[in-house]
Amino acid sequence: MDDAVSETVTVDEKGRLVLPKRVREKARIRANSRLVAEAKVEGRIELLDLDLLMRRAQEIGSRKLTGWREEDHEAAELLSRLMKERKHEAH
Repeated sequence: MDDAVSETVTVDEKGRLVLPKRVREKARIRANSRLVAEAKVEGRIELLDLDLLMRRAQEIGSRKLTGWREEDHEAAELLSRLMKERKHEAH
């Protein structure tokens, strides 16, 4: 069952349009929501909720970093070794 909501909108001379209430409610877009407008092909524009995209990116990053320990990372190990060498050279 397709529960998509479709409405016809008109773009004014300044390129503005009003998102109908049913569309906003379905997409859970509130006043002052920040949206990313993305045009991939002629005649089609997607509006993406920036805050939702950021939350999803944070969740993905959090899952990928679960169990990651800085001291296990080779860059941290290299930095630690270089700091010890510099400290040793200073004395």
